[in-house]
Amino acid sequence: MLPVMAELPYTRLPDVPAAPGARAVMVRLVDGLGFRYRWATEGLSDTDADFRPAEGCMSLRELLDHVAELVHWVIEQMGFEAEPPAAEFDAVRKRTLDDIVAVREHLLGMDDETLAAITVVARKNRTGTFWHLINGPLADALTHVGQINAWRRLDGKPTPRVDVFMGRPPKDQAP
Repeated sequence: MLPVMAELPYTRLPDVPAAPGARAVMVRLVDGLGFRYRWATEGLSDTDADFRPAEGCMSLRELLDHVAELVHWVIEQMGFEAEPPAAEFDAVRKRTLDDIVAVREHLLGMDDETLAAITVVARKNRTGTFWHLINGPLADALTHVGQINAWRRLDGKPTPRVDVFMGRPPKDQAP
């Protein structure tokens, strides 16, 4: 069984928001990403980084880097600063999780009107709203977390079985 790094965030999903609303939806989506990413990357090391299932596919390292870049892009679009994504393989996971927590905390400090006022600027000077953060980088990040899970299975190193519906860690690894 893989060791749990309890000091990392998203061992469990936080409690559900008290009421629905744009901010609550965004917070929960970000929490879901954090929880899934945390467990998809549990136990990965430098030796796993080069695995790619086929030529033309991203390696595990490239997937982790891409998720880190997507989360960092969300931070920039929300108008607050964070350090650039980490370079060392073992630091990418922690930095990405810390950045996801930073997005969550920033969202919790906003009301729905402030969130609605965000202008997202993408490549080719296309603009959008916070909704574009959902169907753009956040959905993309979740897709890549799924790929990390799949790549690990193909490499014979499946992720721990967590309860993604309830947001609970593996039963034998609960903090």
